[in-house]
Amino acid sequence: MTKKENTTGLKKQLSTLQILLYGVGTMLGAGIYVLVGKVAGYAGTLAPLSFLIAGILAGLTAYSYSLLSPRFPKSGGEIIYVESAFNSKVLASIVGWSVIFTGFISAAAIIKGFVGYLDVFIVLPDALVIIVSMAILCMLAIWGIAESLNVIGFITLIEIGGLLFVIFVAGIDFEKFTSQFSQMFIGAPGYDIFAVFQGAFLAFYAFIGFEDLANIAEEVKNPKKSMPIAIMGSFFIALLLYIVVAVVAVLSLPLELLFSTDAPMAEIVATKGQHYIYIISLISLVAVINGVLAQVIMGSRVLYGLAAQNSAPSIFHQVHQRFQTPLLATVVISVGIAFLAIFIPIVKLANSASYVIISVFVFVNLSQVKLAFIDSGNLKCWTDKKFVLPLIAAILCIIFLVYKIIA
Repeated sequence: MTKKENTTGLKKQLSTLQILLYGVGTMLGAGIYVLVGKVAGYAGTLAPLSFLIAGILAGLTAYSYSLLSPRFPKSGGEIIYVESAFNSKVLASIVGWSVIFTGFISAAAIIKGFVGYLDVFIVLPDALVIIVSMAILCMLAIWGIAESLNVIGFITLIEIGGLLFVIFVAGIDFEKFTSQFSQMFIGAPGYDIFAVFQGAFLAFYAFIGFEDLANIAEEVKNPKKSMPIAIMGSFFIALLLYIVVAVVAVLSLPLELLFSTDAPMAEIVATKGQHYIYIISLISLVAVINGVLAQVIMGSRVLYGLAAQNSAPSIFHQVHQRFQTPLLATVVISVGIAFLAIFIPIVKLANSASYVIISVFVFVNLSQVKLAFIDSGNLKCWTDKKFVLPLIAAILCIIFLVYKIIA
């Protein structure tokens, strides 16, 4: 251990607003700015329905997180939840490593979206852009959690403004919206329900982010108050924006173009004037990179938590003396993200992330189910929403996974 490192705990300094914006920013980056067109590639005009289905599943799981995170305000939240509920360090370790793997995949997919929007301004080798970007984000994450979340919060406001800009510029033709409502949320005769669920499975990736909040709970000033507000608040903000923008995308672009583009927001506003492309592409650049920074922070905290549980080398539990951030854990996470981003296609990355994170959500929901059962001490738990809703969430997650495997 060097003079600049020690094993001091993480510093409590985050407010409700900071973590709320962190959650929103994590979800928005990849969800809309990159993947809306890919979801339409599966579901066609029913892309908004795919986002709604994914949102229902994610919302139930977010509820479980909103109950567990204030109860166990520690880094590596999922690890603590599973071990507390099932008393199995092995199972908790598997879940923890799965969360890290998801963070790798998620951030790698997002950084590839960053490359796509950068191409609007300047074409550079993808590998060069990815390596330089990850190096800068790694240094920012090491600098400090409060500083990083302030940056994320500011960029999140830009992200939200960018989506509102797209909605305003593209406009919603309400006559067209009314006439095509069933084609976006119900389906025309003969539509492929399996394609809608394929789209929902990919769209579920767009909601990955609210669970990241559980992994910074140890650094929140008042986790019992702040965590439920931030988790459920960030989820509902993202869900509303996703559905509205999905509707605008379907109404504005031919499906072939929507599916093929790597910069869907730019294509949408381009229909109203080429000069809009540069505005939204610049906003999209910072929005997408925001999601990567959030994943670097999340992954490093989970690795830090695993080390605290002796499920990862203890060196990853060391904290930089000056910045009070997990130095080596942050570097390792950043390098892993860059490697995946350079070598793996974006849709494969997003689908892989959905498989893994839904599996994690099964265990998180079941952890809340078991803890709620223990808390009630008897069969009265069947009238307790803290037991019933997480149980429904776990069942839906399992069904979703089974469907995807056999489809």
